Amino acid sequence: MTCFVGHDIRSLALAEHYFGASQDCEDSILVRVHRGTGAGIISNGRIFIGRNGNVGEIGHIQVEPLGERCHCGNFGCLETIAANAAIEQRVLNLLKQGYQSRVPLDDCTIKTICKAANKGDSLASEVIEYVGRHLGKPSPLLSTYLIRKKLLLPVKSPKPIKCCSLLLKAALIPRR
Repeated sequence: MTCFVGHDIRSLALAEHYFGASQDCEDSILVRVHRGTGAGIISNGRIFIGRNGNVGEIGHIQVEPLGERCHCGNFGCLETIAANAAIEQRVLNLLKQGYQSRVPLDDCTIKTICKAANKGDSLASEVIEYVGRHLGKPSPLLSTYLIRKKLLLPVKSPKPIKCCSLLLKAALIPRR
């Protein structure tokens, strides 16, 4: 039995390459928003790691120069906007300011935010689209070297699909 041990996002990108949505493509990028924001990059059918092993750490690309301070010390990193905790905190702050939503103040989790967005909640949908717009900022940087490419956004279950489609739609809107 063959066994691989590796970084979670890179391993997920490899799994998609061998068994999933990018089997038919030699070049793909899997972007995952979870505890942080990262990318697994497949180039010429092989996982792209780079000299220092930190290729794909897109969470620390600055997308909002006047944004929140990141745990890395910089300001406005993608991860300060497009990570579960950042999304939850943004919705919680808006709820505390009086914005209306189906998301309960005492249960403001990524799960309840996605459920609310799936049901058409305007605040939850707007926050997800906001995340998507920022998630799309580094995408041209990632895709410029790919000729035949796939951009994958993995989900845990079928339920968050509508929420993810809002995110993906916002991420792929062309920018000037």
